[in-house]
Amino acid sequence: MFGPVRGGRALAALALVFSAVLVPARAAEGVRELEAQLARLEERMEAMRAAYEERIARLERRIAELEKKGRDAGTRAAAPADEIARLRAAARAAAGGAQAAAQAPPPAVAVGHERNLNRLNPEISLTGDVVAAASGPGQRFDAREFELDLQSALDPFSSTKLTLAIGGGEVDIEEGYVRYTGLAPGLTLRAGKMRQTFGALNRHHLHALPQVDYPLVYETFFGPEGLAQTGVSVDWLLPHGWSTASEITLQVTDGSSELFSGGSFERLSGLAHVRSYWDLSPATYLEWGLSAVTGTRAPGLGATVLGSDVTLHWQPPARAKYREFIWRTEIARSAREAAGGPVARAWGGYSYLEGLVRRNLYTGLRYDRVFDPEVPSLGTWAIEPYLSWWQSEFVRLRLAYQLRHDPLTGDDDHRIRFQLTWAAGPHKHESY
Repeated sequence: MFGPVRGGRALAALALVFSAVLVPARAAEGVRELEAQLARLEERMEAMRAAYEERIARLERRIAELEKKGRDAGTRAAAPADEIARLRAAARAAAGGAQAAAQAPPPAVAVGHERNLNRLNPEISLTGDVVAAASGPGQRFDAREFELDLQSALDPFSSTKLTLAIGGGEVDIEEGYVRYTGLAPGLTLRAGKMRQTFGALNRHHLHALPQVDYPLVYETFFGPEGLAQTGVSVDWLLPHGWSTASEITLQVTDGSSELFSGGSFERLSGLAHVRSYWDLSPATYLEWGLSAVTGTRAPGLGATVLGSDVTLHWQPPARAKYREFIWRTEIARSAREAAGGPVARAWGGYSYLEGLVRRNLYTGLRYDRVFDPEVPSLGTWAIEPYLSWWQSEFVRLRLAYQLRHDPLTGDDDHRIRFQLTWAAGPHKHESY
């Protein structure tokens, strides 16, 4: 029962013998110190042995008492027997004289391999966009748009997206398409209704714009909501060539926007867009794009819009939360054929600067200039300074002042607008 103690003494004696043989006479002092340490070790082991013996004696007395009670109790002997077995096992473990009883194997755990049903549900995001405006003699509060965005993977090859826009008492499908990836290296196919890839901002949803509204050139050439039609889109990310990255987009749609007179695939419109991207430094990149869209306004009368955009973005990695600068400029040219008359040609564009002046606070200035595509002699312009503050990643507040010139009356319109935008869901930060 006390094998470990006797083994310890033998080991101590063996160490003492080796010390006596190997240590020279002049190290006798060191040997005496070692002997003293061994003596203290033996005392500790003896104390441990005595403690074990006392504990075992108490357990044996308790076992004897329980056995006596069990014999007297008769039918109640089962419970003391269980306790006796437990105490005996504890005694064996304390003395170290026997190994503990083998543990029973854990119960088998049944794991279902069914697919989590929640994964079958689409990912849902919500966005709200409210604008309060003061212009001239009146004020207006406009719950401009609420968006419900649903996205889901359909299978390993395709996914779907549906965006419902609720505003002005109407529900509209802003976007709804199926997206295929992996058809070929760098190739993506979309089919359905989509905001088209013209310029730098047309794909952005209204709530995701860097300013309160779309640039005037979009509203004038394409309509208040920009260019959004139903059809097929192919995006091809080109291999590395003359830029860090380049992408070509080709789209064929039904021509249902205000620019054209379609609504069915009898009068198709086509779009081409090329975008190139350069990393100028770890903090700076340059993006340049070319766009073209063409279609039919009426039988035998075509319409074409060409555009070019450039974006310069600076954001030092070490201070990305506190410093950022964006300069973006876009110019577009419209050509519309008229029955029995010359082609009406008009141009328009915008340019804006935006900077992060402190954490979550942006300030910017946008200038717009555009001419009427039907009456090119009529031109309007607008200038808009603004402040945007991100209360959190879910809420943004914006204050803007706009001075806009009316070419028909020659008057200037002054507007102060406050915009509140909030979003929730897994895709709340997506611009399109």
